[in-house]
Amino acid sequence: MTAYPHTLRTWGACAGVAALSAAFSFVPWLYAVGLYQRETVRAGQWWRIVTAMWVHLDTWHWLADAMAAVGLILLLARVLRPQAIVGALVVCGVLVQIALLTQPTVQWYGGLSGALHGLAAWGGLRLLKPSTSDVEDHFSRWIGVALCVGVLAKVWLEQSWLSPIAYDPHWGFGVVRIAHAFGAVSGLLVWVLGEWALRRQSAA
Repeated sequence: MTAYPHTLRTWGACAGVAALSAAFSFVPWLYAVGLYQRETVRAGQWWRIVTAMWVHLDTWHWLADAMAAVGLILLLARVLRPQAIVGALVVCGVLVQIALLTQPTVQWYGGLSGALHGLAAWGGLRLLKPSTSDVEDHFSRWIGVALCVGVLAKVWLEQSWLSPIAYDPHWGFGVVRIAHAFGAVSGLLVWVLGEWALRRQSAA
């Protein structure tokens, strides 16, 4: 596991995620065409599966997710390439939206929280991979442990399989907690597929 300095690519990834989510959250026509709406997706507007993760309901919702995304990117970019981090975020977000199609109670959804749970799970598992025994590597593995435990604890405490949506008076809207669980599973799936691909590449 090699440590990477925070380069322009890292800061570019942070800025790109924040800017794209801001555009879909605050530009009215992007908001309208980007938000996940179950019936419109089922009617053929499949692009909403890709765009919904970038749409946020208000400024505070966007700010919270943008800060969490930037924090995770900076944390993981110490040892992982920014391109891989953003790629995992996007794939997890798309998988979350696909999984939400199985939930009739979730009629609409927007936000990065599901994808961020997936990124935290994927990143945590990536940091747990054994490597050299230098101090930097030990610290990275502790970060991996913290991310994995944090995601598991949060998903367990939310009990989203009992109540997929929970109204939060602090936010003023229903939090789609099931998206967090789907995100964590998506992160695990992306990690498993990545490890399988690496093993096949090594074997070849």
